[in-house]
Amino acid sequence: MPNSQETGTDADRMDDIKLNSRDSVALKDLLQKRLSECGWRKDIEEMIRHAIEERSVSNLTHEELAAEIVPHARALVPDVIRKEMLVRVRAALESSLPSEEN
Repeated sequence: MPNSQETGTDADRMDDIKLNSRDSVALKDLLQKRLSECGWRKDIEEMIRHAIEERSVSNLTHEELAAEIVPHARALVPDVIRKEMLVRVRAALESSLPSEEN
């Protein structure tokens, strides 16, 4: 039975596509900028402060704090930012596709 590398379907080739480091850094910077602009970052900082005040620093590990905050933080990312990032990631991935000129 041939493996996915041997079949060469479009879906298989898409699994092998990776962002280059320049695109990754640019996308990360853009995401951080957008999240700061919309106030998301301040909201998350406030959630963290509240969690620390409730349970005190000595009773809260980094892992516990992350487990408590991360699901809420992800849910609070505005849809417009999610959609913008999805479009930009797709565009970056498509630009890294090798041209099909033979």
